[in-house]
Amino acid sequence: MRSDEPVEELLRSLASQVLGSLVRRYGDFARCEDAVQEALIAAAQAWPRDGVPEHPLGWLNKVAANRYVDQVRADSARERRERAEAEAMPRDALLAPPPDAEEPRDDLLELLFLCCHPALTVPSQLALTLRAVAGLTTGEIAACFLVPEKTMGQRISRAKQRLREAGARFELPPDPERGPRLGVVLHVLSRAAARCCGR
Repeated sequence: MRSDEPVEELLRSLASQVLGSLVRRYGDFARCEDAVQEALIAAAQAWPRDGVPEHPLGWLNKVAANRYVDQVRADSARERRERAEAEAMPRDALLAPPPDAEEPRDDLLELLFLCCHPALTVPSQLALTLRAVAGLTTGEIAACFLVPEKTMGQRISRAKQRLREAGARFELPPDPERGPRLGVVLHVLSRAAARCCGR
């Protein structure tokens, strides 16, 4: 090894030796590689200005080792801070929605009100509720009503079309309408239960 080589060539020739030495010492390849890169950058800045040290390999090994230790300490300090912040945070804060989150909505209740829309006949309300809320197939609903599956399929299709034509929306009805509409929902639910239990 010659210390009078151009700095760039000297650093290139020493880089792998420094990396090998550091990895053998610490075993952490990724951190060692970063530390060696930082040492090479420091040498590329210092040596042209101050001259190549008498033992360039030893200089690089020392700087790289210092960079490695600094990085380990910084990572450990960051992990301790993150752990302390996590432990200091109330448990329920981890589950709370963000401040700008929408209020929770009861999608099932809104679906029930949609299926029991006043634009539909009671049989259509019942069939649509059994399909959308109870999850029954068209064949199962047809068996409850003692009608052919094709007939029930047409009834459900017409009910959906009627909702579109009526401009029905997926939302809770306004307060003045909610009471009467809730009565319809409860009526349909009781009839749906009777149908399901009686089939």
